[in-house]
Amino acid sequence: MTALDNFQVAVSENVLFAIAESRLSAEAKKQLDTLAYQALGQKRYMIEVHGFTDKTGNAAMNLDLSRQRADEVVRYLTLQHKIPLFRISQLGSGSMVQVADNRTRAGRKQNRRVEVRVYVADPTDGRKVTASVSSRR
Repeated sequence: MTALDNFQVAVSENVLFAIAESRLSAEAKKQLDTLAYQALGQKRYMIEVHGFTDKTGNAAMNLDLSRQRADEVVRYLTLQHKIPLFRISQLGSGSMVQVADNRTRAGRKQNRRVEVRVYVADPTDGRKVTASVSSRR
């Protein structure tokens, strides 16, 4: 379990969504294709998928939409690129974390996103996990 602390971000993408939508656009699919190819080129990797919305609409609806967006990204990565589900963690956080001003159209567009990060094991981590077996006579 201590090896989990030795992962570093290798790739990060913000996949944007249309208003009240959870479907992936052609551009979003291209972003995820690039990210998936980079992830699959690694030996030890994990993918974090974190969905968000802008602040329009009620909180419960936004939370559900952020989860749907994250689900759509995970579904695409697992079905189109055969990334094992055990390598992916996902979360929908609604409108709780904003990266831009919600008072502007451009800001709301940036907040309707799924952040996808690929973490890879630190290649400089020289520790090896070994197991020993002892026999009792």
